[in-house]
Amino acid sequence: MSTLPYQGRCAFASLHPAVTLGFFAGAIVLSMVLANPICQVMSVLLAAACYLTFRGREAWRFIAGLTAVLLVVTLSAPLFNTQGATVLLRWWGGRPYTLEALALGASTGLMLVAMMLWFASFHLVMTSDKFTYLFGRAIPALSLVLTMVLRLVPSYRRKADALMTARACIGKGPAEGASVAARVRDGGSVLLSLSADALESAVVAADSMTARGFGLSGRTHFALFRWEARDTVLAVAMGALVVGAVAAFAQGGFAITYFPTIVWPSAGAAVLMGAVCYGAFLAIPAVINCGGRALWRYSLSKS
Repeated sequence: MSTLPYQGRCAFASLHPAVTLGFFAGAIVLSMVLANPICQVMSVLLAAACYLTFRGREAWRFIAGLTAVLLVVTLSAPLFNTQGATVLLRWWGGRPYTLEALALGASTGLMLVAMMLWFASFHLVMTSDKFTYLFGRAIPALSLVLTMVLRLVPSYRRKADALMTARACIGKGPAEGASVAARVRDGGSVLLSLSADALESAVVAADSMTARGFGLSGRTHFALFRWEARDTVLAVAMGALVVGAVAAFAQGGFAITYFPTIVWPSAGAAVLMGAVCYGAFLAIPAVINCGGRALWRYSLSKS
């Protein structure tokens, strides 16, 4: 379930679900396709900015963890890949630790971090009701499965935390400094309770779906989402920016080779324009959220 703060910070989430889904699909695909380190750095920075505008200070812990992931992936890549002409040092029987392998590891780490950041924001914005709205009529069964899968882990994590807190309050939880066996037994009790709750929830959900006429022909659908003029303007702008970035990619402007030596593409006008389009596209959520936050504060100052 999304845990977005006040409306001023989640202005992007208030857009039509088709627009937000289209943005995240474009951001994720382009972040994987455009393997140029400059594009990857832009993706990481703007994805981090996007996540920060959604979560505020709470996002720094997640970003710090991803920084550690980036360092591990970058520094460990030359340990397994010995290709490259520029040897930085030798280790373990003379195996080369090369600059080219290090650069490739950094590129892989940047792509991984960018994906995790974009999916973190995606999870906050694309809630289960939006998935049901977008795909409920066309593919109702798959839409239901996706909705249940997306909410499964967060839901049962909250229930597990509640169960462990309740057991600790009545003296049933493991004592401080308890042995591993005691903690395993306590975890087994929590897991048993969660399993019983899952079975009961499945029965309740099935009865509710039957009562609501799920799967019947002619069933009506209620939704709070409406396509507005701002959605049209933003969709056209996003499409134009994506076309500009893809056009530069199709001309080979973002191609880079790492072995035997690093060869950068020539920085022509098309490449620069494509990079600008790519950066402008990825900055859309952060800009909209910052603008919404500014308007929110302005409205509070006038009230």
